[in-house]
Amino acid sequence: MDSASTQVSKVYTPKTAQFAARSKPVTSGATMSDQQRAALEKVLQDTKPSEYVKKVETDGSGRYEQQQAFVQQQQEWLQKHMYNPEKKKTRSAQRVIIAILLFIIMSGVGFFGWYYWWTTYASFEYNLHTIVILEGMPLDPNDFLIPGENNDRISAVYRNPMFKPSVGYQSAPLTLIMGWRVVEASAPLYILTPVNQIIHEFTESGQELKPTDFIIDELNGAGTLYDVQFIDEPMPLEDYPVGEHTLHLTLNNKPFNVSLIVEDTTAPEAVPVDLDIKIGEDVRPEDFVTDVSDASDDLPILITYYETEPNVFGHDQIIAIKVEDHYGNYTVVHAGLTVQHNRAPPVIEGTDTIIINIGDPILFLQGVTAHDDFGRDLTERILIDNSDVDRNEVGVYTVRYTVVDFTGQSFETSETVHVLDINMELVNEEVDRALARIITEDMTQMDQVYAIFRWVRSNVSYALNRDRPETAYEGAYRAIRERRGNCYVFYSISEIMMTRAGIPNMLIERIPGTPTAHRWNLVNPDGMGWHHYDSFPSRLGVGIQLAFFTDSQATEFTHRIATHAERPAENYYTYDPSLYPEIVP
Repeated sequence: MDSASTQVSKVYTPKTAQFAARSKPVTSGATMSDQQRAALEKVLQDTKPSEYVKKVETDGSGRYEQQQAFVQQQQEWLQKHMYNPEKKKTRSAQRVIIAILLFIIMSGVGFFGWYYWWTTYASFEYNLHTIVILEGMPLDPNDFLIPGENNDRISAVYRNPMFKPSVGYQSAPLTLIMGWRVVEASAPLYILTPVNQIIHEFTESGQELKPTDFIIDELNGAGTLYDVQFIDEPMPLEDYPVGEHTLHLTLNNKPFNVSLIVEDTTAPEAVPVDLDIKIGEDVRPEDFVTDVSDASDDLPILITYYETEPNVFGHDQIIAIKVEDHYGNYTVVHAGLTVQHNRAPPVIEGTDTIIINIGDPILFLQGVTAHDDFGRDLTERILIDNSDVDRNEVGVYTVRYTVVDFTGQSFETSETVHVLDINMELVNEEVDRALARIITEDMTQMDQVYAIFRWVRSNVSYALNRDRPETAYEGAYRAIRERRGNCYVFYSISEIMMTRAGIPNMLIERIPGTPTAHRWNLVNPDGMGWHHYDSFPSRLGVGIQLAFFTDSQATEFTHRIATHAERPAENYYTYDPSLYPEIVP
């Protein structure tokens, strides 16, 4: 027991010191000196709970659990309250930051107080002047400072950065700055309204342009003087052409531009003209007006129908004509239109027997014309019905011509088409060969007529009881190939020869109803008028020249044949005058 007690007392030797340390409880807010904290840590380090527990177990005292809980509490307290270098550094940094913030706040309060005193009670001298500008002109706050000794180091800004001057009089709020000193001030400002454009009527005269014409000064400057000048002197108003012209001016030596707009709003003038036309006649809008004039007389004028066009197939009507100038100004005038309607039907002229060789093309309209009751050409309106004609088959055919005028009246006629199987080229070649022998360049057409007459009488003889040829080419072909034939053969060869020579000629025949037929020629050489020409060697002739004779000579010859011939014949040169041109009497 003694030895055991001795051992126990040895183990609890530091207990007195440990409890002594606990005799002064430490609260969460208490603090220890560095010496106290080091002593406490030494005690805890020297304490060996494992040995104590071993003794307690052998001793059987049963205090093991209490001692273990106590040790745990001591360790937690040390971890919470023992010396920590990191926390100490954090607290030092916080103290420095708080000190700096307090210094900045105190410096700002001092600077603000000084600045308030400086800007409120420390002033300086300055000179401002009144500004007069136009609306829209740029305006700098420094423009209010009068250049001079007092303003050299001063700058100006608007007290309100959003300040925008308005038209009229106002006081411009300024802040003047010289170094660190600031002064509030105001300056008179006049904003005048510019007349951006002046509109003038073309060619009209007006008052001379003045610079002040381009400024609206409702306040009349409020006693403030300003200077407006032209940079380039303008022309007289009436000399400006139509369009927009820029004028250059200055206001108090500040340039600005304005526009002079010259317009042409005056409509052109025209005098209406009433028209009297024949039905279907073309008319133009300009036919209904005259004496057209406009201010812009060097530019084209457009003349058109207004709303509706005239009906040239209708009756009397009033036509509206629009006369418009280059700038869209127009005048509407009204004119009367009278349409004449023809009464008689149209007429087709120049149709004749058509002769072709088999297979040759047919020119149905060659020499054919048509006209209406007013004499207007209707040739293009002729309709041809040649459905019965076969140019590839020998025979005699009929072609029909029809024309309708503008009123719907029509006229119809027909002609015979002969399709022959003869060598027409041979006829032309033989005729040209004969003409080359009997005609010279110095001969007149009258001389050529006599030469042709003599050739026919010398080279073709009369043959009785021969069938009559259907065409002149057939008759000429016989005259060339056979050198004989009846009166139709003599007429035919004479016609072809004179036609090839360029001498005007045509067929004329005895009036129907006489016992026998007879055909001869009409000729008009050198424009001497139509005369009779008959190369047929009639046995009834009584001495009259038959190459070229007048109508009265034909009548005389007819009378001689009827009274003195061996075989009298009535009406030898009797014909229907309505079918032929006028013959020289």
